[in-house]
Amino acid sequence: MANVDNGVIQFTCEHCKISLTVDDFLAGVSAPCPSCGKPTKAPDQRSEGGAPDVLSGLKPQQEVVRPPVGQKVEQDRDWDTGRPRRRAPQVVSETQREREEVALVTKILVLGVIVLVGVLAAAYYANQAFNS
Repeated sequence: MANVDNGVIQFTCEHCKISLTVDDFLAGVSAPCPSCGKPTKAPDQRSEGGAPDVLSGLKPQQEVVRPPVGQKVEQDRDWDTGRPRRRAPQVVSETQREREEVALVTKILVLGVIVLVGVLAAAYYANQAFNS
């Protein structure tokens, strides 16, 4: 049984019976339970409240294709929609960012020195060939 109040839906996971609370715009969306990890679906209050559900007769634009058993599955796709999952932004410390910048500058300097040595060697051999 779900309870809708102030823009949130309160319901229980059908697997582990833990109480869950989600925003009402997530009604009808499946996601893994934070407790047991099994997929659970937030109840869709629009179809229970007596109001006609105008979206129930629509077909999805893209069918979800599930891979055969035993085939490697992409871990970053949502099973319900087949779309890529959004990843949380990575938090990078200031120290890590500085290390990455120093490593990039070092690589650029080394590449510059290699190119300079190559140009000088070519000029030297060209000069030796010209003087002989």
